Amino acid sequence: MDRCLNPTQQINLLGSYNDESICLASAALGLSLLGNQPMSFYTDHLAELSDAVAAYYASIAGGDVHATQDNGQCRHDIKKKLRSIQAVVYDQYHYHGNYDHYEELENADLCSVIERRKGMPISLGIICMYVAKAQGWNIVGIALPGHFVCRLEANGERIIFDPFHHANTVNSAELRRLLKLSLGSEAELKPEHYQAISNRKTLLRLQNNIKQRQVDKHNFLDAIITLDSMRQIAPDEAELLLDAGQLYAQANQPRAAINALSSYLSHSPSQYGRTKASVLMQQMKRQLN
Repeated sequence: MDRCLNPTQQINLLGSYNDESICLASAALGLSLLGNQPMSFYTDHLAELSDAVAAYYASIAGGDVHATQDNGQCRHDIKKKLRSIQAVVYDQYHYHGNYDHYEELENADLCSVIERRKGMPISLGIICMYVAKAQGWNIVGIALPGHFVCRLEANGERIIFDPFHHANTVNSAELRRLLKLSLGSEAELKPEHYQAISNRKTLLRLQNNIKQRQVDKHNFLDAIITLDSMRQIAPDEAELLLDAGQLYAQANQPRAAINALSSYLSHSPSQYGRTKASVLMQQMKRQLN
């Protein structure tokens, strides 16, 4: 099996991988808890999607899917690459954004997304990025808060597209609108919002969507399990220890909260984080007395 379609290997070694070695789709499958099929069902499906994109692209671009030049002219332009993703993922396989039930936890669980053919921006984006990278195309997610979008690049051209809306292209005005929906009317686009987001941060963002939905439903024990997976993704991310302390407190587990907060404080956090952790720790200690 291709390493990038070996979820078990990805998860077991995730914390030790450098960022470039992480396969987003494979890791997201390994993190999934809602799948109803053998893992081969999902990995075979991703491989099938990739093959279909390759075939479609070859049919509209002509010749070798990896070629870029023909008699000095760009034969495989970026619009044809995006069109191939749209035609296969959205038109042929009927993936779409779950507009009507956006807050469903299943929208962020990749196995469930594959089974139901619907999800949220980041889970659909992971599928789009997988099939594009399988062709050797240059694609990344960018660091726009709130709504995950992807950037495809080829031959000096860039296209930003929205995986939640049929992989339609988005311009600066539309990105600004998405940003304001997330951060408020005063928010403005900054250069860092166009920066590529790392594989590790993408997985953290995916799992954070699941955790937040669990917290919103007061499923704190499930949220702790999800947070544990986030700590597996980024074992050196100290802020996750503060999150763990808060979740254990909400789950009425003061000893576990104290342990997590003590570990957090040992990482020399910011003054704000130190104060927040110290106050919560004192509250937990009073519960034990």
